[in-house]
Amino acid sequence: MKTALLLLLTTVALAAADNPALITRIFKAADKDHDGKLTLAEYLPLDVQAKHHGDEHFKSGDANADGLIDVYELATTLHKQTWFAILSEGIEPCFTRIDVNQDGKLDAAEYRKISRMGGHAEQHFNGADADKDGFLNQTEFTAHAEAKVKALEAGTQRKKKSKA
Repeated sequence: MKTALLLLLTTVALAAADNPALITRIFKAADKDHDGKLTLAEYLPLDVQAKHHGDEHFKSGDANADGLIDVYELATTLHKQTWFAILSEGIEPCFTRIDVNQDGKLDAAEYRKISRMGGHAEQHFNGADADKDGFLNQTEFTAHAEAKVKALEAGTQRKKKSKA
């Protein structure tokens, strides 16, 4: 009965989310103990500002105050993350939309339109600018958006291989 209820709640939560497949992918990668809830330790790798604001973001995302983040809470909490906003919209459509002058690259001002980082937007832009030319091309933008999820998925894959 408990498992059926959890499955029903998860299905309802995902239906309410903007991009259920993306939320499922992220949740599966982050939920290291596969219990259907994220602890603070499981959540922090998803939060770009974890070092300074991770605990605060976790607590504000824990709507039912049970000390854990479920899939529904994760869907609402991640809207504070730039990488999630990009992936939710779709990398290519997002890049095209914010590339105002359509030159195939983003400058810091264009990037700020999608950034959820406030005063730290330029710092994150500079970190994503791999070739240090002052612009983000589509490859750099894609790598920036995918980095958090791919790192979690890579960690999950390493654990699976070491168990085999």
